[in-house]
Amino acid sequence: MILGPVGDRTGWMVEGAVALFLVVFPLLLGLFGAGTDLGTRILILGLFGLGVDLIFGFTGLLSFGQAAFYGTGGFVTANLLIRHIVPNTLGALAIGTLVAALAGALVGSLALRQVGIYFAMLTLAFGQLFYFLENSPLRAFTGSENGLPGVPKPSFAFGPWTLDGSSSIGMYVFVAAIYFGGFFIARRIVRSPFGAVLRAIRENPERASAVGHQIARYKLVAFTLAAAYGGLAGGLLGIFQGYMPPEAFSIDQSGEIIVMTVIGGPGTLIGPLVGAGVWTLLRQGLQNVDAIAGVWKLILGLVFILLITGFRRGLAGGAIALWVRVRPAR
Repeated sequence: MILGPVGDRTGWMVEGAVALFLVVFPLLLGLFGAGTDLGTRILILGLFGLGVDLIFGFTGLLSFGQAAFYGTGGFVTANLLIRHIVPNTLGALAIGTLVAALAGALVGSLALRQVGIYFAMLTLAFGQLFYFLENSPLRAFTGSENGLPGVPKPSFAFGPWTLDGSSSIGMYVFVAAIYFGGFFIARRIVRSPFGAVLRAIRENPERASAVGHQIARYKLVAFTLAAAYGGLAGGLLGIFQGYMPPEAFSIDQSGEIIVMTVIGGPGTLIGPLVGAGVWTLLRQGLQNVDAIAGVWKLILGLVFILLITGFRRGLAGGAIALWVRVRPAR
């Protein structure tokens, strides 16, 4: 497979293809009448989805609480920047990501004691717990239902050049660079022996345990990594919008990122970005059509059903399977 395990022959082709795509993506969006800001939002969701893919697509863990870490990383980063505790954007993002990862380790150490539907329900409960904390005990730090406005835009100087995050293209370049780094790390993870064990756990946890793997530890590490990706994406959301919304903690956010991953293709890494693009473009496009604006959620749900039944591996998963089938043997 093009995003396959250790030992495949794709080398750096996938990273090169992703880098090329990130360069031309704003131009492609122009064909749909969309702007660079929409592309930035899609990349943030794609980065969030990378973490979901690690635990769902590669480890087989379905979590309905990932918004807890998305919101945690976002609000920690926003507070650090707004209160001038950490004036450096990258430093604030790093701390927000670390706090989200620690929250993920804590939640995972408790939730992973259960399996299957019980694990999923526990993550849902933890997600709702974080949502309650955001709206009540921690409202002084989160703004409760008002969120946190005034998150500053980044600016980086590279000799005579300056990357200004206050411009649409500058913010896109900033987010695209971080997305590429996140994708690069995720692919190194899934192509490593660690990633091979994660796939073994997904396919048959009893057999993986029988050959000596401490599957509880592997699951916890994967869950923590997914939380870190969520926290990083949440931090980028606040910086991109200049405002950290309370909806980042909502159960809807957890559900939507799972839907995006399934549409794009779990277990492919690129699938969450594809799903985020399809979901976001359809959502915006349907709402802009007056005749169907009142029922856009119904239509989006029907499209989702058709995509899932027609592409059981997701859009990217189906494309990868077709490529493997038709490419010449070597």
